[in-house]
Amino acid sequence: MNLLELTNILQDLAANVNLLVFVSHPRTPKNTRRALKRTRPSKRPHVSTAKILSQK
Repeated sequence: MNLLELTNILQDLAANVNLLVFVSHPRTPKNTRRALKRTRPSKRPHVSTAKILSQK
């Protein structure tokens, strides 16, 4: 098979390829995570360690 015959065969094969088979699935947009606001506990407020050690 010479070069011209090979190119004709390859062009015929390429013309019959279904390109929709090779299309990738589109990605959906990322979901944004909502940051949870941390609330301080009202029953037990924060006390520094230095303050506790100085009281003892």
